[in-house]
Amino acid sequence: EAAERSQRDRSSCGETNQMPQGWLSGWLPAWRPTSMSHLKNVETRILQFVGRYVTLPSRARLWTVSLCPEQGEGRTPLVLVHGFGGGVGLWVLNLDRLGARRPLHAFDLLGFGRSSRPPFPNDAQGAEAEFVRSIEDWRREMGISTMILLGHSLGGFLAASYSLTYPERVKHLILVDPWGFPVRPTDPSQLRPPPTWVKAMAAVLGRSNPLAVLRVAGPWVAQQVDR
Repeated sequence: EAAERSQRDRSSCGETNQMPQGWLSGWLPAWRPTSMSHLKNVETRILQFVGRYVTLPSRARLWTVSLCPEQGEGRTPLVLVHGFGGGVGLWVLNLDRLGARRPLHAFDLLGFGRSSRPPFPNDAQGAEAEFVRSIEDWRREMGISTMILLGHSLGGFLAASYSLTYPERVKHLILVDPWGFPVRPTDPSQLRPPPTWVKAMAAVLGRSNPLAVLRVAGPWVAQQVDR
């Protein structure tokens, strides 16, 4: 317990090489050439960073990359929140410039990249609240008082939701191509039930991870990206 607390209490630019491993990490590597170790090796090649896992009170862990320039001491840190299907690697072309004059932190959201993949609520509001809670827990563990929060895509939606919940923690909010969802109509006449085939597809696909299709497709996806 004392060792774990010491690990969490390192400075926000601390480092650890630990990484979670699951029984699927080596599943069919020839067909699905992705794994936590592969992601770690790629990030090491393309990024120059100090990285560590930040353990939350829930025991989930968020993989965090930090840049702490000497001239940025005392300045409000910039925190980057990636979009759907992304991770800290999304910012590879932006880290040096954005982190040149102030501390910068980027983390993998729960369920993405090298972070933990805990069970999530099935309803949209519950899932959103879980993400927001994890960001706040991460902030506390990092010892950040206030921050400049930058979110892209899904990260923009979550950054906005976090800012509405904890406005005292956000000095500036920057949204890059953020997601948005309309308010559900209250007038019954405006509610149109979806076709039966849509309900059937939702029942089947709703039980699987949206990114599972990409993993099943294996090398075919890489071939399409390389074209």
